[in-house]
Amino acid sequence: MIPKIQFLLIKMDSKEKLRKEYEKTIKRELAKKVGSITIIVAEDTYDKALTAFNIGVAGAELGMKVLMFFTSRGVNVVKKSYKPRRARWGESPIGWKETFIKNRGGTTLAHLMYQAKDMGVEFNACYTSMISMGLKDDMLLENVRVLRMSEFLGLSVGTDMQLVIG
Repeated sequence: MIPKIQFLLIKMDSKEKLRKEYEKTIKRELAKKVGSITIIVAEDTYDKALTAFNIGVAGAELGMKVLMFFTSRGVNVVKKSYKPRRARWGESPIGWKETFIKNRGGTTLAHLMYQAKDMGVEFNACYTSMISMGLKDDMLLENVRVLRMSEFLGLSVGTDMQLVIG
């Protein structure tokens, strides 16, 4: 039988080893410096929008040029009258999610959207998606450019990283 003090020392030793391994991974740098990123948002659910704006703000904080492109149902995210929807039935209401996030010290979607705008993240909406959904330019938030797919592809080819949220 191992005495209690000796057992605690063994347990502390393993925690220290794990912590040192973790610190090694933190200090690791990217092999390639990423200067620009494109985020394509194809859905209008709260979770997908929150993820996209989280990545966008983080990229802007790292000094990256961030380009966000909203296509398909994702165009709804940059509408003036955007009301987030749940991904599926049975999921907790958006108000509950936001309260939970605020109580835990997190950032809500609305705050991330303002933060992204203030940090210079470019918002672009898909022209074709707008036509198919019956949207007009004046229904979108300020500073949202409407692009045709060919224009967007021309912009995104020049970025270092492309992510699709959808």
